[in-house]
Amino acid sequence: MAEITVVIASYKRPDAIAMVLASLRKQTLVSKAFEVAVVVDGVDETEAGYRQVLDDAVRRSTFPVRAMFQSNAGQSVARDRAIRAAATPWICVVDDDMDLRPEFLSGHLSALTAGNPHTVVIGRVIPEDHWQSAPLYEAVRTSHMLEWHETLGRGGQPSGFTLVTQNVSFGRDFYLQVGGFDPKLRLGEDSELGLRFEFAGGRFVFASDAAAIHRSRIGSYDAWLRRCVDYGRNGVYIYEKLGRDARAHPLRNLVNGSHLNAAVVRALCWSEPLTRTAISALNLTGRTLQRVGLNDPAIATHKAILALAFHLGVKDALGSWQSVLAEARAFRAAPEAPREPT
Repeated sequence: MAEITVVIASYKRPDAIAMVLASLRKQTLVSKAFEVAVVVDGVDETEAGYRQVLDDAVRRSTFPVRAMFQSNAGQSVARDRAIRAAATPWICVVDDDMDLRPEFLSGHLSALTAGNPHTVVIGRVIPEDHWQSAPLYEAVRTSHMLEWHETLGRGGQPSGFTLVTQNVSFGRDFYLQVGGFDPKLRLGEDSELGLRFEFAGGRFVFASDAAAIHRSRIGSYDAWLRRCVDYGRNGVYIYEKLGRDARAHPLRNLVNGSHLNAAVVRALCWSEPLTRTAISALNLTGRTLQRVGLNDPAIATHKAILALAFHLGVKDALGSWQSVLAEARAFRAAPEAPREPT
C-alpha cells in the first residue's frame, strides 16, 4: 500500500508536468510506496496538452497517477483538493517545474517516519546552472532560497515561514487538523499554512537529500512586481487572520532584517509615486549591472525592489504610511516579538 502521495498543481505548463513525472519514474523509492495526484488548475487551451502528457504518464508509470481538472481557482484550492482525496498518511507537495533527484522521495519519507505526526519536512532546492544570468526577478528569488538553504544546511532552525511549497512534506492528518490551505490566498498560502503548523506544535526539519532542481519557467518582470505588492497585502491579511500573532507580523523583516533595505523602504515608501520611480530606477540599474557581469550588485537592486514593492502592499492594506510606522514601532516594543527576520 502506498505511504505517500505527491501532490502537483499546475497552470498552463503541460511541458513542466512531463518533466516532473519523468523524474518520478526515476525514484529509488519503490513505486508501490507512492502515488501521484496532479490537479490542472484551469480548463483552457492547454487542456489537450495536459491530457496527452497525463495519459502517457499513466501508461508508462509503475505508480498510480491520478489527474483532476478544475476551473482556475489557485494553487491553494487545487492542492487542498488533491490532499483531501489522498488515502496515504503522508503528503509531499512540489511545484510543477521541479526536477526531482532520484533520492527525493526516499529522503522525504525517511525524515517523516523518523519524526512524529507533527513533523514537517523542508526539502532542498537546487538552482539551475548559470542561474545568476537569468532575469533578475528570477535570480533574486534563487538568491534568497540559496541563502536560506545554506543556513539550514549549517543547522539553522526551520520555522513556519520556511514552508515554501515547491518542496515540502507533512502528515495528511496534521494538515487536516490545522485546516489546510486557505482558499482565499493565491500568494503567501504556503507560509500561512506553515505558521499554522508552527502554532499547532509542528516540528520542522530540513532534509538535504530530499532534493530537486528548480527548472524555472521564466515569467515576466511586471508580473513579478505585481506579485511582490500582493504579497505585502496578503501579509496583512495573514497577520489579522492569525490573531495578530507577532510571529506572523508583516513588518518582521523591516524591523529585524537588512538595515540597508529598511533604510531604503523608510526613505521611499511614504509616497507611492516616489516608490514607483525608485523601483524603475533600480530595475534599470540592475539590468545594466547584470549586462556588465556585476551579478551580485545587480541582484541587490532587485532585493531592494522586492522590499519596496512588498511594503507598498503593506501600506495599501493598512491604509497609510503612518499606520505602517505605528505597526513597526508596536512590533519592536512587543516583548514576545521575534528578534530575527523570517
